[in-house]
Amino acid sequence: MRQRTLNYQTTLLALVLADLLCVTVAYGGAFFLRVVLPLPLTADLLPLSRFGEVSHPFPLLVVTQIGLLYFFGFYDLHTVQQPGRLVTRVAAALGVQLLATTAWYFFRGDLFFPRSVLILLWLLNTAGVVGIRLWLGDYLGRVHPLAILLVGAEEDIRLFLADLPALHPYPRLKVVGLVSLNGKGRMGEEMGIPWLGGAEELSRIAREVRVEEVIVLSPTTWKEWFVDNLLRSYQGGERPRVLVVPSVYDILVGRVSSLRLHDVPLVEVLKNPQEDMAFLLKSLLDRLIAGVLFICSTPLLGAAGILIKCTSPGPILYRQRRVGQGGREFILYKLRTMVDDAEAETGPILSSRTDERVTWVGRILRDSRIDEIPQLLNVLNGTMSLVGPRPERPEFAQQFLREIAGYTERLQVKPGLTGLAQVNGEYHTTPEYKLKYDLAYIYNYSLWLDMRILTATVKVMLTRRGV
Repeated sequence: MRQRTLNYQTTLLALVLADLLCVTVAYGGAFFLRVVLPLPLTADLLPLSRFGEVSHPFPLLVVTQIGLLYFFGFYDLHTVQQPGRLVTRVAAALGVQLLATTAWYFFRGDLFFPRSVLILLWLLNTAGVVGIRLWLGDYLGRVHPLAILLVGAEEDIRLFLADLPALHPYPRLKVVGLVSLNGKGRMGEEMGIPWLGGAEELSRIAREVRVEEVIVLSPTTWKEWFVDNLLRSYQGGERPRVLVVPSVYDILVGRVSSLRLHDVPLVEVLKNPQEDMAFLLKSLLDRLIAGVLFICSTPLLGAAGILIKCTSPGPILYRQRRVGQGGREFILYKLRTMVDDAEAETGPILSSRTDERVTWVGRILRDSRIDEIPQLLNVLNGTMSLVGPRPERPEFAQQFLREIAGYTERLQVKPGLTGLAQVNGEYHTTPEYKLKYDLAYIYNYSLWLDMRILTATVKVMLTRRGV
């Protein structure tokens, strides 16, 4: 374990040094190109002497290079092997560096620095940072793929393997073996994954097999069955609190409330989240922040509305019924991103990234999350919050209520414009795993958590990832 930590830290340090070298080389390269290469929209070549005549923002470049790449998640080695949309994400991060450097020269009053050098710096730096991570991702994928061991019933393992590309950030991983809780089946042979034994041998297998992660797929217990049935039977009404006497395992993996009955420790499984005082303050802050954001976003909404109206027939605003707190339905507002009356032939269906019904303007609005801005009106009228579980359409909500255990619990709070599932999941993340994020948010709520999610949402909007 210690050796693996040291290897991780060494790789991370090498990546930081490579990024510093990258911005230094890109800065020198940008000047060199302006000296030897005539560019469009420039008067002539720069004299080489100009390099010694101007001020150089090396401290700013160093701070912004490391700080912005860290903020945008490029020092998370768990995701460095995920190259999807890497160029646009890096370009967005270093675009902020370009703006900061331009502002630095502006406030210094330095009018002699060639601005074309900054554009070249941004392009060269982006290419270098992207190249470093593509090489590192390929290297780690070939030399050190993530080795995992799966433990669970055969049907749970089969479901997990089917969803594995959507659930795990590593596209290059290796399932080294299966430990089945219900005996040896044929699934391992079908997929070419060795069956290593039963649950009673798990301790020996974990010692003998070199793996980095052991993923335990817990089967449904009678406790989960009871909680699910209780939630269904009390849907939309007052329900009792449920408490259990925890095992040592429950205490290690759970968040134990300070409750006891005489000398017996208890874990509060079901509670009313609204009893937290923070939810009262949350409602006040929601309206205050939403009002300010709506006023500031008015010009952006106007420009988006003009584009929508000029490129496709139909209304600018899209109104849709959604399920909110307590199962009550409300009207949600969005900018229209699809062709008008998109579900006339298909009926209600879930959208996808490749949905042909989405217009080209709508795709830009979706990727940038601009289409969600009108939902600030829902926050102002009290049907939504800034942060919370995303509201589903009644047709899908009824389906999920029937099929997904614990889905009713997310209706305890107001739905949100953004949420924990939106900043951590991807577009293809399954409803079952989105629910886990939603419940984690509800039962660990704090105003600080809201601030973290809102900050992460800004990063998601800039990098165009997430749900």
